[in-house]
Amino acid sequence: MSLLDRAILKEMTVAFILGLMVFTFVLLTNKILRLVELIVNKGVGILTVLQLFLYILPYSLVVTIPMSVLLATLATFTRLGTDGEILAMRGAGLSLSRLSRPAVGFGLVASVLTLVITIWILPFSNHAFKNLVFRMTHQQATVGIQEGVFNSEFEGLILYVEHVDPKTSRLEGVFLVDNRNPAERRVVVARSGQFTSDPQNLRMGLSLSQGSIHLSAAELTGGYRLLTFSDYQLSVDVGRSLVDPMQRPPGEQELTLAELRERAAALRAQGRNYHPPLVEFHKKLAIPISCLLFALVGVPLGSRIRKGGRGLSLVISAGCALGYYMLIVAGEGLGDRGLAPEALVMWLPNLLIALGGGLLLFRGECYPATFREALFAPAPSASAAGPRS
Repeated sequence: MSLLDRAILKEMTVAFILGLMVFTFVLLTNKILRLVELIVNKGVGILTVLQLFLYILPYSLVVTIPMSVLLATLATFTRLGTDGEILAMRGAGLSLSRLSRPAVGFGLVASVLTLVITIWILPFSNHAFKNLVFRMTHQQATVGIQEGVFNSEFEGLILYVEHVDPKTSRLEGVFLVDNRNPAERRVVVARSGQFTSDPQNLRMGLSLSQGSIHLSAAELTGGYRLLTFSDYQLSVDVGRSLVDPMQRPPGEQELTLAELRERAAALRAQGRNYHPPLVEFHKKLAIPISCLLFALVGVPLGSRIRKGGRGLSLVISAGCALGYYMLIVAGEGLGDRGLAPEALVMWLPNLLIALGGGLLLFRGECYPATFREALFAPAPSASAAGPRS
């Protein structure tokens, strides 16, 4: 590795780390606020909240590492171009392909790191996150319910209990308000109740006995309806507030590549929709490769920027990454419904980046970016100049 390569890699590493911290913090701002709320309002321990943060982090890194690679490449080569160093190196006979060698190596390392996270770390972290949230919520439901107090531990539910048996966690004198459906409000009164658990599907249930349901909805002609029951099962979802909307269903996030293909084959044999597992399979491979492609695009693009510096590099990298992930999300929708081949919709954004990067690199090699760069181009040799007239 030459001194030039080491200098470029050092500058890219600093910009990459700064960009990774900024992008990750921005992406996790909403999650961080919710985790702080768990400490302040829910009484959850700091160590538990720290575990939740570490389990959420891998998914965010899968998104922010490619963005940070693009930012590092753009910032480094923009600075080199602004200070005239690229002109000097091109005048010394170094091609743009030679200058891009350390950036491509940096992108390759980032691709391998992202691939490790998506294939091995992300399934483990999603599974651990689901189990930890379930244990935490189940403990709050069975231990944290206070007698004679309106408890709002569950989103959309308000629970009032007259008495809680500390040994069996059986509830006596239950009053429940269900506001999860705005068009249909339910008030449930029951003699007794008991929490049930379903760790596999990340669900808790509340089994109520001997009670009535007071239902009010705009569709009802009378405006009110009373239903009585001997047994009533109420399901409660937990941990959904910390899940990113861009994430796939938890069952697919926890599967490895081989398990995704097996699940797709099983669904296809059953005549069910087998496309989502295949979409996730290709997504786990396509996003890591984007790190290498973003580095390929960043070199010729950054070398052509003459004004704006790192601020413009940040804007361009954020815009390119936003467009890339919009294509990914749109491709997921098409692939899940079987409207387009799974491999095509997931790899099409990478193909567009590769074509754009190759075109920019080709133009950078064949045509000088500025007239000043043409002035610094090496003079032709005597043998190539031809005979004088």
